[in-house]
Amino acid sequence: MKKGSPPSAAAITAHLDRGWELLERGDLDKAEASGKRALGLDEQGPEALTLLGSVASARGERDDALAWYERAMTADPDYVSPILYAAELQLDEEGDVNEALRLIALALDAAEEEEEYLDAQLLKVEALLVAERDDEARDALAELPPQELPEAGFHLRAARCWLDLERLDEAEQHFQKAIALDAQAADAHHGLGMVYELREDERAKARAWLRVRELDLDADAPPWGITQEEFEQLAESALAELPERMRTLLENVPILAADYPSIEVVAEGFDPRMLGFFSGVPYPEKSSVGGAPQLDCVFLYQRNIERMARSRDEVAKEIRITLLHETGHFFGLDEDELTEIGLG
Repeated sequence: MKKGSPPSAAAITAHLDRGWELLERGDLDKAEASGKRALGLDEQGPEALTLLGSVASARGERDDALAWYERAMTADPDYVSPILYAAELQLDEEGDVNEALRLIALALDAAEEEEEYLDAQLLKVEALLVAERDDEARDALAELPPQELPEAGFHLRAARCWLDLERLDEAEQHFQKAIALDAQAADAHHGLGMVYELREDERAKARAWLRVRELDLDADAPPWGITQEEFEQLAESALAELPERMRTLLENVPILAADYPSIEVVAEGFDPRMLGFFSGVPYPEKSSVGGAPQLDCVFLYQRNIERMARSRDEVAKEIRITLLHETGHFFGLDEDELTEIGLG
């Protein structure tokens, strides 16, 4: 580019496209570098500001992300993406749902494309559900177009909202529409399994979840995936955090790192995406007067833990939480008790 000439739109676009691609792959440092190169060519570029906000969000740097999004909204008040990204952040545990709804209203006013409107409207429903304003969420869902939505992802989000509202027929319809648009949509098949579980249709649930297992095993590992050896080392480190008495009681309980729940376990009706599984008799229920020996075992499922995470650091965190959760079952704690101590 000659000195004094305006920045090339093609160069900016190339940096932005590369940045979003790197972000999707989990390479946050290089994604940030691409965003800064684009910003260097256009200091008020809302797309570059939004990309940098998304990188900060992926790192867990919440305040920085909101600041980048605010700059993007100031640069272009009609640019919908940073408004919605900021609203999504306001729906986390540290956020303000009322601020999220305010931002979503701005996005709905600014939306010109159908997909922008659908994204904003579905986020409005999700925010209303977080706020426990179920009647309003139901009304907002009813405002969606009655015909097929343009992407499977929109149907998937609508289905999950109907599921939260315990409207199983509507949830099933949207999960099925998502599958009609994308037969490989494992999340939609998983959602169907949840619908069938609530209906106590064990056969249909097992069929749906076996399909999930097949699709998940065929998917690529995420960019932040780790080796099995690293996974096992992280599990051992988490186990070492337990008090000595608890570690002693667990000496005869194997901690096994598995890739994914076995086909037999899923066929029995267990969620194929569970992070861990305790098999055996809880310690408080064990007989002290003999009887048939019970084989206890804790499984940790690497693919599912990696899917829950968004970075290598989050993988380590999820391994720790899952291990402590499942050993908690060995010591007789139920789900509510585990949730109370932060291991839900």
